[in-house]
This record gives sequence, structure tokens and C-alpha cells, in this order.
Amino acid sequence: MNKEVSDLFIDIYQNFNVVSQVEKMKQLSRKELLLLLVLATDSYNDDDPVVMKNFEKFGPELQIIYDCLPDLSGDDFEMPDTDMIELGKETGDKFIKVQNLINSKGEKIPPPLSDEEALIKRREIGIDEIIDNQ
Repeated sequence: MNKEVSDLFIDIYQNFNVVSQVEKMKQLSRKELLLLLVLATDSYNDDDPVVMKNFEKFGPELQIIYDCLPDLSGDDFEMPDTDMIELGKETGDKFIKVQNLINSKGEKIPPPLSDEEALIKRREIGIDEIIDNQ
């Protein structure tokens, strides 16, 4: 089962390790924000300072995701958050299969930028800002 996500979601996801995405993240619906945080925790290196800065403002939402994780004993668990329950249903799995996310054209979302690609993009953005301000 595929779940369509917004273009804003995809833009934030692709640039999560490039520059701050916090203001854009605040524009997402609560469900898309939770879904983005699940995907980002699965996809990005938490040693990256840009990534950690993007997570920083969303501690309560990350706690919700954490609280919805099953324990490793394999015991059945309850998902205490209604948006997380809905996301599980919409993605076809109680653990939220992020590989089932698609854009508005029905295409799978692209993989995150590599560290090198993110560095190049950060430089491009920085140089563009310098040029624009001259």
C-alpha cells in the first residue's frame, strides 16, 4: 500500500542534511511531520550537526514515535497515538513502511542526499546567498 506525501514533505526530506528545515517542518500537518521524523530517523546520520539541528525542535514528536516502538521481546504493543495508528494503516504496516511513500505523481520518493551531495548543495546555497547580497 502506497501513501502519497506532499511536495513540501519531499523537499524537506531531500534537504534534511543540507540546511535547517525547521520552519518548513512547522508547515507540515502533524501526521506528515511524524512520518517525516520516522523517515529521517531511519535515513539520516545522527552524527550530522544539520540533521540534529532539524530534529532539535521536535522532541515531543520524537517522544511520541519512541513511545510507539514495540519492545524487543516481541510482545504485542499498543500504539498510544491516533495519528501514528492512522499512519500505520495508511502505509500498510503498524511499523510504518516508509518505503511505500510516493509523490503526487505516484513515484517513489528519492533517497536522501549523500554527505558529499549535501555538502555541495550547502556550498551552492551559501554562494547563491553571497552573490544575491552583493
